[in-house]
Order: sequence, then C-alpha cells, then structure tokens
Amino acid sequence: MRRQVSDPTNTARWVLPVLLPVAAVLVAHLVLDPGGWAEALNGLVIGASHAAVVVFGTALVVLVLLAARILVRSGKGRATRVPAGRTWIAVAVAAYLVLLTALSGRIAPLPIFESLERHWQGKILDLLWLAVLLGILHRWARAEVGLRWRLEPGSARPALILIGATFGLFAGLTVLSVALGWAPAQPVSVEQLAYDATVPNLTEELIWRGVMLAVLVAVLPPTRAVLGARVGWAVVISSVAFGVGHTVLVDLEGVWTLSLAGGLFATAMGLLLGWVWSRTRSVWPAFLLHCAPEIGVDVGMILVA
Repeated sequence: MRRQVSDPTNTARWVLPVLLPVAAVLVAHLVLDPGGWAEALNGLVIGASHAAVVVFGTALVVLVLLAARILVRSGKGRATRVPAGRTWIAVAVAAYLVLLTALSGRIAPLPIFESLERHWQGKILDLLWLAVLLGILHRWARAEVGLRWRLEPGSARPALILIGATFGLFAGLTVLSVALGWAPAQPVSVEQLAYDATVPNLTEELIWRGVMLAVLVAVLPPTRAVLGARVGWAVVISSVAFGVGHTVLVDLEGVWTLSLAGGLFATAMGLLLGWVWSRTRSVWPAFLLHCAPEIGVDVGMILVA
C-alpha cells in the first residue's frame, strides 16, 4: 500500500517550527535592546492586525463574488468531492501563511539591515520559514508546490511570451511616461535592481502561488480550462487575497493606507501568476513574471537616465 505523503493539511509537524526564524529575530532584538520589548510586541500586533484584515477582507470579497455568481462554476460532470473538514483546514493553513508573512514584514530591522533602503529582513525571514516548511514536507513540496525546473509539456512558450510581453510593456510605458513628462526620471540603484529581481518576489511566489495554491487546489479542484491551464476557485481566492494585501497597507510604524489601484493591479497580476503556475506547474515562471513589471520599470528608468 502506497504511503500517503504528508502535506500542510494532514500534519501539524510544520506549524510551530516555521515560527523559529521569527522568534530568533525577536530574541535578537531583545538581546541588543533589552528595553525594546514594547516595540517588538507592537510589530507583532501590527502584523497580526494586517493579516486579520487580509483574511477577513478576502472572505468578504469572495462572498460577494459568490453572491454575484462570478466565481468559476463546475464544468461538465461531477466535481471531485472533498471532505468539508479538510476544506476548512486548508483555509486555516492559507490564513496561517498570511499571518506568517505579515509578522515577518512588520518586525523592525536589526542593525545589520538598518542602512538598507528596502526591508530585506522581512523577505529573508519569509524565505527562512518557507525553507523550514518545505524542508519538513519536502516530498509534498517537490510534487505539488512547483519547485521543479521541468515544465508541463507545451507550457514554456506561452509562459515566456507572457513574461517578455509584460517586461516590454512596463519598460516601454516607463520610457513613454518620462518622455511625455507624465513621470519624473528617477535613478535606479543596484540595491533596487537586486531587490526587484531576487528574494522578495521569489518568497511571494513561494507563499501565494506555490504553497497556498497547492493547498487550496487540493480541496478546490480546478473546474475549467483557460488557455491550456486548469484553474478554479483556488486561483481566484489566492488572487483576491494577494490583491487585498496590496490594497490595505501598514508600515512598520503602524500607519495604515489604502491603495485601490495597487490592489486591483495585484489582483490582476495574481490571476496571471496563478494561470502561469497552473499552466507550467512550476513556481519559477511565476517568479519571472512577478519580476517582469518591476524590472521593466527599472530598465525603462535606466534607459531615460
């Protein structure tokens, strides 16, 4: 009899270990600044608050979509039945992922990161707890998350076309905007290029497309084919959550802001990224697509500098 592979919904072995990198940074803060426990606690409260907003905001949007009958319905034939208990566990896992990345991103940077322009610490923390999770559930990660380099047959070309077109679009729009005076030319630092092309976008894809989609797809199977990719509720829900997270923003000081344009763009990109992940069954093309708009803007600014 074949042994069942452990995944985030049928084992709790990963739940506490993924907190270790976050706890290590908090301990480091308290060691370096014994009186700074209040600031550390405030960061956790801010992060947990943002996670709650994202989770409940996503639930509200999905309920509205359901009420309006916009969500993808089942195709021909009967949909795969999944036990309701496992569905709720999958939703809880997705919410926990949102909480983890929210906490990682709201902890004040340690002295080694303070001189940097971007919040590298939060993204590196994301990468560390992801490494713990994927290491513990390595068999499931290789099979379902999309860590493999080999893409689904016939999927490389459409994925590369989409990535190249997105890069070209944003690079061209940036050059045009500066040329017409709609936006000022801005210098692009080496750090900005590195940030836009490496760890930050990779961690977001591993969280929002890799792990989260793999968990949701298992309980919400794809119901329709879109341009060669089997998609369904899982892609929609993860995209909505991604969009809500980019609509309601909070900084390290606890200042809340709204960005409707940013949220709509993130939702649209989430759908495209979800399509690429579903079409290729690999997280790497999604990572490249995630980088494409930002690198496109950077290259455009370099060209007009």
